[in-house]
Amino acid sequence: MDKKRIIAVLNFAVCLWLYGLQAQAQSIGGDSATPRPGDNDTQSFEAYYDQVYQIRVVSPQAGSKSSIGSGFQVSSDGLIVTNYHVVSSFVQAPQNHRIEYQSHTGQKGSLELLDFDVIHDLAVLRHSSPSPRYLEFSSDLLAKGETVYALGNPRDFGTSLVKGPNNGMVEHSYNDQILFSGSLNPGMSGGPAVNASGRVVGVNVATAGSQLSFLVPAKNALDLVNAARAIDRADYQAEIASQIKQWQRPRVQELIDNDWAVEKFAGNDLFGEIRKDFQCWGQTNESNKERDIASVSKSCRAGNSVYLDSSLSAGELYFSFDHLRAVTLNSLQFTSAIRPWMSANNSSNYDNSTSYRCHVDFLEGEEPSQKNDAHYTRITTCIREFKKMPGLYDSLLMLERINGLEQFVSHLSISAIERDQISQLNRKFIEESL
Repeated sequence: MDKKRIIAVLNFAVCLWLYGLQAQAQSIGGDSATPRPGDNDTQSFEAYYDQVYQIRVVSPQAGSKSSIGSGFQVSSDGLIVTNYHVVSSFVQAPQNHRIEYQSHTGQKGSLELLDFDVIHDLAVLRHSSPSPRYLEFSSDLLAKGETVYALGNPRDFGTSLVKGPNNGMVEHSYNDQILFSGSLNPGMSGGPAVNASGRVVGVNVATAGSQLSFLVPAKNALDLVNAARAIDRADYQAEIASQIKQWQRPRVQELIDNDWAVEKFAGNDLFGEIRKDFQCWGQTNESNKERDIASVSKSCRAGNSVYLDSSLSAGELYFSFDHLRAVTLNSLQFTSAIRPWMSANNSSNYDNSTSYRCHVDFLEGEEPSQKNDAHYTRITTCIREFKKMPGLYDSLLMLERINGLEQFVSHLSISAIERDQISQLNRKFIEESL
């Protein structure tokens, strides 16, 4: 081979080598020079290790971690995004906990909680000794079917990568959530979900199993980071109450103001999936040929509630209908057999809420003249107050209509609602149920 040809070949090889270096130098955020996950999934995801942390809530009294999750660095000064539920035990009892991180190398240190968003299940922490590299948020819309790479620390086994397609927004949800076909596991909550360019498109939040998982859109996390707030510990509960009120009030007012679509129930016009975030399920016992009472039931629930702690949630919207008709029983036997009941559909306890206070009334002109009167409409309303979040209440309503050998019961359960909206929504529910 002559000298000119050798030089040409070497120049060509050098160009290829430089091109390869340039392709590898595509940054995933900050001043990092990290391969994109789409280049080689089995190798390049390791480059994220120093930007993804295990987040630990530690109980000093027990001398060990009480809960774990994941988080990721989003700024050069050490801001870390995670889920609110990962650090919720600290928020609810900061005097009994502290927040720590563990890096992929096993290094541990303390973290400071700056801000949180309970509605979208997000929190921002600060790292005192951050990595020089960090992840950036994507400004591009995530296409349906686009491959997403979720990172986190499942079950304390070490940083892992889960790959799967984006399936768009969850349909039956008031809040925006991304449906991700990947197996998120406990411990991955709060970790980043990135696109093929290595930029954050979502935050791991939950799984329904069977390759059905959920991501908080990156926009919500970016909004929280850009708010640049630092909430004082003494204001945690007031801040939670404020966030719930700002979210809940328009959500409930929309139900009060809008018409409710009509559906059939037990042969009559009623309502059911009154908004896109509600799902209803029904059942009957008509296949039981030996039944004494024919029953038809339907239950409907809104797709979002707010997790505050292991013993406390808020924002539940639930209603149900039951229609019972005597088949073989007489009137006395039927009224003795039916036992309507209602219960709260959100978790709470006496540390968080007062006891329910209830009131029973009858529709005007329908109060039974004696106990065995089998024709009346009874309305029971119950309210309890949140102790740590002033101005918010849980409400239960049960409407029970007895007409001889038939009974119709409708039940409404609302969590974390302001007092004026309780009376408005209860009134509309009764009017639509009758």
